[in-house]
Amino acid sequence: MGYYIQNTGMSMKFMLIIWVCSFLGGTSQCYPPLESSVLYDSWYECSRDAHTQSKKILATIGFKAVNDGQMGTKYHCRPIYTY
Repeated sequence: MGYYIQNTGMSMKFMLIIWVCSFLGGTSQCYPPLESSVLYDSWYECSRDAHTQSKKILATIGFKAVNDGQMGTKYHCRPIYTY
């Protein structure tokens, strides 16, 4: 942990942000991001859940739409500083 975090009593959590994108033609066009309401205690937990949530999102979109649109997900675990 950094000096500032240690001396202010702050801690770090992570917020999961997922984009659903179409990768047709070698470029990506993404829908607006989906932000999780869950704050994760570690990058590891956030990253693992990103894959779980991505599978659920793609299943909801459906086989045909995912194939036809060459859709996939991108994610980011954004650090959030809390007290």
